[in-house]
Amino acid sequence: MNKAAEKFVVKIRKDVRIYIHNDLMNAADFLKGKIDERSKKGDRDGIGLEIMACLTIIAFAFEAQMNFLGFKLIPNWEERKPYLLKFERLAEKLSVNVDYESRPHSTVKELKEFRDTLAHGKPKEIKGESEEIITREELERRDLLKAEWQGSLTEEFLGRAYDDMEDIWRQFLKESGLSVIDTITSGERTVQVIETAEPSKAR
Repeated sequence: MNKAAEKFVVKIRKDVRIYIHNDLMNAADFLKGKIDERSKKGDRDGIGLEIMACLTIIAFAFEAQMNFLGFKLIPNWEERKPYLLKFERLAEKLSVNVDYESRPHSTVKELKEFRDTLAHGKPKEIKGESEEIITREELERRDLLKAEWQGSLTEEFLGRAYDDMEDIWRQFLKESGLSVIDTITSGERTVQVIETAEPSKAR
């Protein structure tokens, strides 16, 4: 009998914890690092597209962090509930006062609106006519083909979104009583060979 094809009866034990918020934040870190590098060099070709991608990943990562904490702290946590509802429910659980009028919580709303606009992308047509008195400089600055959400594609908003979501995550984590180690993907697997399988068992 081919040794490579020999079969065994085995017992496999697994204890694995896979937390996707780590992978999403790693992606956000990577993208932001690349954007910062390019900005320092004055390389701005397509940088708005990279900011768009990074902001989207930050929004996903923040929601994943809320789902992680909710899963750990609140029985029967429902990860499919609305974004802000989950944030507010966790804040209440951790006795954190939510204030959407100031940072960092105001940024949660802005980031959520940005993410929703992209996630539920809809066509928009604008028609109209107006007479205005403006300077040549103002006219040149005005981009009539630019959507409102594109105003968020700035390094200032990217930096604010990144910093504010990180601040909230650190505060919530501290209040939760969990340690950083508790949030990291980890696990182990053991394989115990019980016996060589007989042909009748090895189908």
